[in-house]
Amino acid sequence: MAHSAVAAVAVPRSRKSLVQGREALPAADPEKRKRLLHAAVQTFGRRGFHEAKIAEIASEAGVAEGTVYLYFRNKEDLLGCIFDETMDGVLSEARAIRGKEGAAGEKLKKLVGLHLSFLAQDRDLASVFQIELRRSARLVERFSRTKLTEYFRLLDGVLREGIASGELRTDLDPRLAVRILFGAADEILSEWLLAGESKPAADAEELVGTLLRGFLACEKNTTDRRVPRRSRRTS
Repeated sequence: MAHSAVAAVAVPRSRKSLVQGREALPAADPEKRKRLLHAAVQTFGRRGFHEAKIAEIASEAGVAEGTVYLYFRNKEDLLGCIFDETMDGVLSEARAIRGKEGAAGEKLKKLVGLHLSFLAQDRDLASVFQIELRRSARLVERFSRTKLTEYFRLLDGVLREGIASGELRTDLDPRLAVRILFGAADEILSEWLLAGESKPAADAEELVGTLLRGFLACEKNTTDRRVPRRSRRTS
């Protein structure tokens, strides 16, 4: 979504938590909160959200189990904060990319590159985003209605800029194009994570470049390769 991931997760926030119905508790020790979030990423990523225990997260962070509840209500609260605070960092970078002068194609490469790089640099975080978050219907709904929606709007804005400037084809449907871009990046990350490869199968240059060029050969080559019609037989 762009996006350093652990650094983004660790940013303490004094404003109200995005966890519905709860006001964030003031962190007496920001560094301790940072350790807890980092430990949660590692534990959820390696053990899975449902299998992970609060005691394991506390042990990984080097604190007593009860300390966790001074900062977070429960496991779902921890998972939600990982998502919200990571995406805050990603979206901040994405807005900066969107706001700069430049060609739409280059902006799309940078936005997709942000999506790929912020997860590809940390397998535990990638597992949290690609697998664990999607196991909670409530978090999937929250994911779709808040941060992901803004990311889609940023992509949509860049696509519309490209259409208006003549860089992109005028009959392009931005809504469909956004989902193609996101879906392709999402699948590349999921395949990389599940296959255990050292790096994703494609980068933003390859992915966006392929989509911008399309799958068809150029008109000249297509014309040259046409199969000649057979002449009618004469009796």
